[in-house]
Amino acid sequence: MIKWLFVNRSIRTKIVWSSVLISLIPMLVLSFLFYESSTRSLERTMYKSTDQNAEYLSGFLNQYFRDISSSALQVYGFSRILNFMEHGGNVTDDDFKVGGELKNYYLLVTNKNKDAIIKIMVFGKDNELRDYWSRAASYDSIPFNQSIPHFGDMLDLPFQHSLSFTYSDDILSQDFFVYAITIYEPFYHRKIGSLVFYIQKKELKKIIEANNREPNVITLQNSGGETFYETNDKYANIVPGYALPDSKAKNNPKLIRFVKDKDLLVGTSYLDNGNLSLSIVYPNDELSRHRTNTLRITIGAFLFAMACISLLSLLAQQYLTRPIQQLGQAMKKVRHGNFHVTLEQPNRYRDDISELTRNFNFMTEKIRELIEMRYQMQLRNKEAQLLALQMQINPHFLYNTLQTIGGKAVLGGDYDIHEMCRALGDMFRYSFYEGNMESTIGQELAHISNYLYIQQFRFEDSLQTEFDVPAELMDAPVIRFVMQPIIENVVVHALGGPEERQLLIRVQATADNDTLVLSVRDNGPGIDAAKLAALRNGLETRSSEVFAGISIGLKNVHERLRLVYGESYGLELDSGSGAGTTIRIRIPYRKGGEEHA
Repeated sequence: MIKWLFVNRSIRTKIVWSSVLISLIPMLVLSFLFYESSTRSLERTMYKSTDQNAEYLSGFLNQYFRDISSSALQVYGFSRILNFMEHGGNVTDDDFKVGGELKNYYLLVTNKNKDAIIKIMVFGKDNELRDYWSRAASYDSIPFNQSIPHFGDMLDLPFQHSLSFTYSDDILSQDFFVYAITIYEPFYHRKIGSLVFYIQKKELKKIIEANNREPNVITLQNSGGETFYETNDKYANIVPGYALPDSKAKNNPKLIRFVKDKDLLVGTSYLDNGNLSLSIVYPNDELSRHRTNTLRITIGAFLFAMACISLLSLLAQQYLTRPIQQLGQAMKKVRHGNFHVTLEQPNRYRDDISELTRNFNFMTEKIRELIEMRYQMQLRNKEAQLLALQMQINPHFLYNTLQTIGGKAVLGGDYDIHEMCRALGDMFRYSFYEGNMESTIGQELAHISNYLYIQQFRFEDSLQTEFDVPAELMDAPVIRFVMQPIIENVVVHALGGPEERQLLIRVQATADNDTLVLSVRDNGPGIDAAKLAALRNGLETRSSEVFAGISIGLKNVHERLRLVYGESYGLELDSGSGAGTTIRIRIPYRKGGEEHA
């Protein structure tokens, strides 16, 4: 048995079972001692209930339902509400001012009944819901349909009749007491509407139990003979059914008539304000009854104590299992490749689990550092490969060849070929430059001008360019090849499709304190929101496989900028479907080799 309880169980289950088993034997001993002492005390003290007690309870409950009934009937004092119930309308209409009166009526009802009512539903003459009020938003979901008892007749009650019943709501998992009354015009008995009040059954039970004396058994029946509340059903076959009282009993609802039947005293009274009958069963064999009640109390106290112990064990184990569960979930994320997981842990904690959490955070931080080092090594290795590729091509041979082709073109009178060769030669010269990897804004603009000049021979008038760069920014330093991939990306995506359009590319540069921003704007088709979000996320997600696919592009430029200048610099994308695209290159502004102040 012990092995079955503990083997292959979670830590939470083991802690709870341990607490329950340790407390079980002491609680059984204490419960037995309590039962024995209580029954012996009851043997010495016999408790008798009298008809005065029953009359008092009848009067109290009659007053309770009188408060509910009078609260409902106070609607006659609000003429606009009566008109609203009978004819309908808009509660926000200033002409009727129904909303204010409804608010005052709800406040009057709730105050009069000591905040016991949790929901009020106002129905019109046509049984359509006109308005409702709920004490809490959770009670808005209480249904009013076929799932509720008496749904078909509770809105069409006879004049001066009400209907009370209880039911269990499956949606909220709560028991409710429902009081319904149909409002009539007092002189001609013309129906105006209906009111339905909801009260939690536990509140009704609390009121009844607070004014009841054990071992009385209380039963409440509505006008349909339905028992909607009873202390217990032990004497259900003895309680008389509901019967309309004679005029004397109706005028004096506190009149109690006791009948002796099988050693039981049964009293029935009529609660006129609720159309209810109250039955009280008082067993003469008090000792047996008290023993049973004591046994129930003992068992209930035992179960309650065990439930409290189990609940406290569950609450206590959270301080042990929750950090372990969080650690396990974090490890699962790490196993799936997410090394940016960090668990929060207050520094004041110095227990074993806190030490595990700190070690886990240290481990993920070290893993991130190793990945960053590997990423930078791959980037440096790629740069070395590019430099090696450059060294394999003899730039002087390319320059001389292009100059020869250009010279031949001049001799033939074709100056366009000469300019294309010159532009291409300048591009090769800029690309195969063996000096410093850093260039200037002016040199970058000259490089993309050569690129665009060649592209304009392909697209002719479909490609237009504008440059708006102040002269004082031309000497600002920037790493090489940050603009050509962006311009090339614009040309490919904006002019490479089947649609014929005139593309305008505008390049601007602005300086703000120590930051320089290069903007490339186009009037192309733009990027839809989903793809733009994916691009932005791709730029912010650093991957060790950045060179696995397309190595020269937006991501490559963004990663190189952040690697050289820091995390606060790089690319920013802004676009919309059909609204063109803007790409901003954010770099530090330095002048003359020093940061600009």
